[in-house]
Amino acid sequence: MPNNDFYIGYLEKMPPSFRGPVRVFVLAAALLLALASFIIVKGQQAFSTSTFELGQLTTVEGTLRMEPAPMIQLETGKDSKGHPILQSILLIGFGKHGAEATLEKVEAQRKLKLDGKKLKLEGTLIYHDGKTLLELTQKEKSILDVFDVAPLNRQLTELGQTTLRGEIADPKCYFGVMKPGEGKVHRSCAARCIAGGIPPIFKAVSNDGQVQYFIIEGEDGEPINQQLLPIVGEPVQLTGSVVQYDDWLVLRLKDASSAQRLGARFMLEAPMCNSGPLSWPD
Repeated sequence: MPNNDFYIGYLEKMPPSFRGPVRVFVLAAALLLALASFIIVKGQQAFSTSTFELGQLTTVEGTLRMEPAPMIQLETGKDSKGHPILQSILLIGFGKHGAEATLEKVEAQRKLKLDGKKLKLEGTLIYHDGKTLLELTQKEKSILDVFDVAPLNRQLTELGQTTLRGEIADPKCYFGVMKPGEGKVHRSCAARCIAGGIPPIFKAVSNDGQVQYFIIEGEDGEPINQQLLPIVGEPVQLTGSVVQYDDWLVLRLKDASSAQRLGARFMLEAPMCNSGPLSWPD
């Protein structure tokens, strides 16, 4: 009868005939696990650097502009020709709501129109990729003071018709409140924010990877949030006219239902792009 080794788990030592193969298996499994972990991590999207200053209130002063969406317009300096350099901070409400309802309540309380007035506001900053938002965290109490001053001149430029490919997102989540704040995994949240009055934005990327953000509205500047809900968070192609309001671009759609779904496969095969007279920043 052959005298073969027999492994018994409760013994202190493993027979030599078992010890070698087990060591090889454990080492190989550890290496494969490390390699698989590396591949999975490298395959993930880069972590967003967007910021939401949760719990930290910031005070800003500037001119309120209600078009194309509620914004506080700040003068941050002068250019080489002495013209003011303007920054527009997009205002949003607390929770999944736009800022209009809060501003309307303040107008009713103070019995005056706020559009064009200088406001002193306190809220929570959200910022990413050159864009800044301010959440009116304390609702009506976020408006600390109102001043009558001469408003700054707006810099409006008609940029003509263009066709863009990209994704519709809600700016509150995309620019800092949620990570990820875009794509299919965030679609339901973005739809609720846009349905609540937060202005929709369109993130478009040129063929060489440059990003542009557009506030989306109707042909005559009217909000079309409800019409956009079916295509939020999906890769789509939109055609419309572009207007530049200071440092924000606005995409005006004649018919939101004409948006062309591109499907997830498109996002993997080709970058998003634009066609038309719109130029991308250097």
